[in-house]
Amino acid sequence: MQQPSLDPRKSPWKRGDVCTLGFEKYCFVLNHTPEYLEVLWVSDHSIERIPTEAIDRLLRVAHADSLGPDGRRTNLEHLEAVERLSRLKHALAERMETVKDEDEKEKLDRLVRRMFAEDECKWDKKNQTKLLALLAAPKSVGVIFKLRERIHRIFCKVGKD
Repeated sequence: MQQPSLDPRKSPWKRGDVCTLGFEKYCFVLNHTPEYLEVLWVSDHSIERIPTEAIDRLLRVAHADSLGPDGRRTNLEHLEAVERLSRLKHALAERMETVKDEDEKEKLDRLVRRMFAEDECKWDKKNQTKLLALLAAPKSVGVIFKLRERIHRIFCKVGKD
């Protein structure tokens, strides 16, 4: 099976394509319109809209559906992972700004320790995604899960001295 051309005139831009600017900066394509190419620079996670007349300075080095550097996931899947991590980073930063006192900070620290504990509890491992949501965006977690988590915290023997 032959790979499509890397030349954008022969194969249109797609979200997840990997480009370089003089082999000094690398980026993922986020969006393409007749007016611009929107890219995410890997080095500083900044987003830039490159006007159509300036797109020729970029060189596409890989397609979105090509395997990425790990050989398991596509470049598009790598881009989506970077975007998820960026959203998580922003959510955690916002959450930390809302911490009112040392007691609340200590509760969050204990939750983080539980999430990354080596002697992890099976319940914590099973519910790791919801525990992360509880840490980063507690309003997004339902009351029932919050009650279950509180009850579990009281009775769980793992991680207690």
